[in-house]
Amino acid sequence: MNQAALIQLGVSLIAVLFVAWLVKRIGLGADPRIADADHAIRLAEEAEAGFKGIEVARDRAGFAAIVRNAEGRMMLVRAHGNHFAARPVDAATVGRLDKDFLTLTMPEKTFGAVTLQLGKDAGMWASRMRDLNCG
Repeated sequence: MNQAALIQLGVSLIAVLFVAWLVKRIGLGADPRIADADHAIRLAEEAEAGFKGIEVARDRAGFAAIVRNAEGRMMLVRAHGNHFAARPVDAATVGRLDKDFLTLTMPEKTFGAVTLQLGKDAGMWASRMRDLNCG
């Protein structure tokens, strides 16, 4: 290998390492998860001023959560790219229960449907969805 080829190899290696560092630094390729109930509450409260979460149903994998406040209002928080997005859960939200899974389809089509694995609590949260549709 001649000297020019070695220099080119060295510069290419430095460039690749720089790009890898930059990608990590700005969070691209991150796998955001909702760590726990406190994290879900904080995300819901950041999404809507005045919303004070008191109860959380967090998906087993941590990709989404439903946060309820003292008045019974609910907010769906989900991973969206390498960030999080939240929307209020109301009568326009379609909920479908399938054993331990609750799928919520928001009226905003671009938000998409979100399926949460809630275990034995899925039925309780589905019931709360029915209460929203009745009130």
